[in-house]
This record gives sequence, structure tokens and C-alpha cells, in this order.
Amino acid sequence: MGDLDIFRENKMRLLTTLIIVMLFSLQTSVFADLTIFNSDTDSDQLITVDPNTGLGTVVGSFGIDNIVGLAFDSNSNTLYGSVRNTKQLVTINTASGVATVVGTMGNQTVFGIAFDSNSNTLYGVTSDDVITINTTTGAGTVLGDVGFNVVAGLAFDANSNTLYGSDISTDKLITINTTTGAGTAVGSLGFTSVQGLAFDTSTNTLYGSDVASDKLVTINTSTGAATAVGDIGVTGPRGLAVDAGVVPEPSTCILLGLGFLFAIKRKI
Repeated sequence: MGDLDIFRENKMRLLTTLIIVMLFSLQTSVFADLTIFNSDTDSDQLITVDPNTGLGTVVGSFGIDNIVGLAFDSNSNTLYGSVRNTKQLVTINTASGVATVVGTMGNQTVFGIAFDSNSNTLYGVTSDDVITINTTTGAGTVLGDVGFNVVAGLAFDANSNTLYGSDISTDKLITINTTTGAGTAVGSLGFTSVQGLAFDTSTNTLYGSDVASDKLVTINTSTGAATAVGDIGVTGPRGLAVDAGVVPEPSTCILLGLGFLFAIKRKI
């Protein structure tokens, strides 16, 4: 092997190492874009919550009382809220926390809300029914009776097209049929007042906020069992929503890296 061949081989090894490091850094950085939003109904403020520690940080005041539900539309980067007192749908500025009224959802109070990014559908749950909500007017349309007494939290898993709910009358995680609205019990949460739910599609993690303990929890979607992450640091942590950010698939990053290596090898 001549000096030129040795030089080329060493150069290729160095470039390969650099690309592997870059791909690892990319995968790490994109998952760091995760933001968990929480509505504290005691202070009427928007909170962001650390997914690793559970600790909350105040963003700002809603300017509207009793926002009990949150949902994030990843297609339009819009944070929605449901107002308990006035039965209104609002949009929330994620930088300031300020809420703006969209319209009235109906005659019943809507507790939890969840957004299906696959079908651009906003779901809500009242004391009796599951509804869909028009994001332009706020008007709600009933799908059907959920079959549980107090479903407070909602979350949608866009990866499996599953709508989850938390029923605080039985302290169970449930799944909900998006055609009929009927709920089916998964299992006991182990916490007495999980009133907020949100699903992170980038890590397939279901989060919950427990008002009784003021904790952020993660929930096993197969058994319903919740595990505490940590104290949020507020006394009314109800609505929960996740902005997972833009997360490329690991396979996409690998293919890009391999393609780049092949192109470089041909030039070398």
C-alpha cells in the first residue's frame, strides 16, 4: 500500500468517525425539543414542565380563569385550551401564556381535550360525552356517551391512532372509540386525581398530571399504572399537552449518513 492509499484510508476513517458523531448529536438534539405544557388552575398560568424532573416553570398568565384542558396541534403549532366556567375553546400563546377566545363549545363543561394530528380532529370530553370540536368556531359535536362518570384528561397517540382518557371516579386509564365515544378500561392509574394527559409521539410516552399529589407522572399504556416523575411545583396542575418538536426517524438519519459516506468515498 502506497503513501497515497494510506492517506486516503486515514482520511476515510476520520470522515466516518466525524459523521457518526454528528448523527449521534443530531438524534440527541432533536429529542431535546420536547415541550410539556401544563395549565395551573390555581394561579391561572401556563406552565412548562421538565420531562425529566417534573419541575414546572411559569410562562405567563392566561388572562382567563379555569383553563382545565390543553391540547397541542402539531400541524399548525397551536396550543388549545378548554375553559371550565364559560365552556369556551381558546388558543394560547406559548411564549406569553395569553389566551384568546375562539368560541363556545356547547352547553356542557368540556374538561380534557386532545388533538389528532392525523385527521386534524380536536376531541373533548364532558361529564357524559365525547365530542369533536370545530377549531375555527369552537362548536362541539357529540360522538357518544363515554360510559365513565368523570373523565378529566384526554390524550391522542398519533402513532397508534388511540384516544386515551383518565377517569378520576375510578382512577383508571381508559381508551376511547373515536367513532362512538365509548370508553374501555385499561387499568388502575395508582394516583387518585390524574386530570391531565398528553402523549409524546417521539418517545411513545403517555404523561399525566396528578392534582392530588401535584406530580408529573408517566403512564404504562398496557396496564394503566402511573409512575411519578417529580413535583411540578404548582397546586392546580390540570391540563397537559406535549409539543414533541420535529423529530426525524432514526432510520432517516442513518440513511442520510450512509449516503453521504458513499458520496465522499467515490470522490476520494
